[in-house]
Amino acid sequence: MALDERIALTLYDSIFQVISGSDPEAGLPSAFDSATTTFVMAQRGMVLNGADYRNPWSPGNTEGSMAAAANTASLVDEIPGPGPVYAPIGGTISDVYRKIIKGVQNHEPPPSPELEAKREALKKVLLEEGKDDEGRPVLKPTALADAEEKAFNNYQDAYTAYVGAWAAAQKDPTLKPMWPIMGAQALQKPKRAFADWGAAGRDQVESTKAQLATLNEGQVARAFADAQFRLNAFEIVNDLTETFLRTNITPSDWASADASSWPSYHFNESMFASEFTTEATSWGGAANVQVGLWSFGGGVEHSDSRQAMSQDTTNIGVSFKWRVCPVYRKWMDASLFRLPNWGLGSLGGPGVISGGPNPLMPLIPIALVIVRDVEITADWSHQDSEKITDATSGSTSVGWGPFAVSGNYSHSSTSDRFSAKASDKGFSVPDIQVLGFACLRVPPCPPM
Repeated sequence: MALDERIALTLYDSIFQVISGSDPEAGLPSAFDSATTTFVMAQRGMVLNGADYRNPWSPGNTEGSMAAAANTASLVDEIPGPGPVYAPIGGTISDVYRKIIKGVQNHEPPPSPELEAKREALKKVLLEEGKDDEGRPVLKPTALADAEEKAFNNYQDAYTAYVGAWAAAQKDPTLKPMWPIMGAQALQKPKRAFADWGAAGRDQVESTKAQLATLNEGQVARAFADAQFRLNAFEIVNDLTETFLRTNITPSDWASADASSWPSYHFNESMFASEFTTEATSWGGAANVQVGLWSFGGGVEHSDSRQAMSQDTTNIGVSFKWRVCPVYRKWMDASLFRLPNWGLGSLGGPGVISGGPNPLMPLIPIALVIVRDVEITADWSHQDSEKITDATSGSTSVGWGPFAVSGNYSHSSTSDRFSAKASDKGFSVPDIQVLGFACLRVPPCPPM
């Protein structure tokens, strides 16, 4: 296997290990459920202007930027196709979900008063009625549910950081022998976060959700009515009178200019693997990385052309800082997708949302994989040095492996461009870029 392909697939598997929860013998549950989660990676990263996402408006931050809140919602609203390479299929998650909630047709007899009363009692553990800023009635999380979700957010962040540090140490011959000591110290943070999650009501909330899921199977109409009430509570109109659904990405400072606390990956040629997961091989084939690491033109989904590095380029090093940033859509109830006895009428038959041909929403992004401060070093050949000159000039769109090196900012209302910065040994890209998404596999639905 050519070095270009080995580099790209090593980078994929390093990230995939974190998303899939490869067990570092920590004795803790994965941050993501591998049975329902998949990873899609762009063939070239989406570079973001961090200023577009900082300080978003929220009910607790009314002085925040409404534009940043809208940008955040838009960033994770595109629907990925079912393949291993990130490729939006058109439409948005918020639009499809609205159509489901507002167009659902239920075919079941009404529940008994006893079942309905039991469901209402359980629901009060998680949700309570309140008022929004305009005085409209809304459903909001109870203090218990809110505290449990925040504790889970903290655990996800701590556990993914720990697995990332473990995965990086396994590939570094200097760090690997030290991991028994380093790992024991690093494990304390996710262990504390897991204990805090338990103290915040993890077991009670999990039990309540499980009981509600069972009861909802006999009260589909009520479950969808509650979802409509919740959906209305999170609709926001921005300064351009555009409606969007407020969505959170954690940690809240993910777009900050300060990345001092971000975990780091460092690779050199001796660390590039030669055996890979099935998922990495599928992604590499779909992204055409076997042709070469350099890509030109195109964008996130495809490149106009690819070229291999020169065999005269040696001593390749790759480093970057990274975060896995969970996405929270409090306006969405994903448990609805698994309920029986519902259809969508003229919108489509069974499987039109997921599971059928040309599904409208096969995947939903539930976390972003973000990198920044990417640095590529080597003893470069004359041929590759010329490509670096093109990349740092900013005149064309260039990628190296899964990293964007120059081009236009993604999801930006401006035509601003970014470009790599030349260094003595290669080039660096300080900007934030999204390499891929952990995604929920939407179960086949609707059932009718």
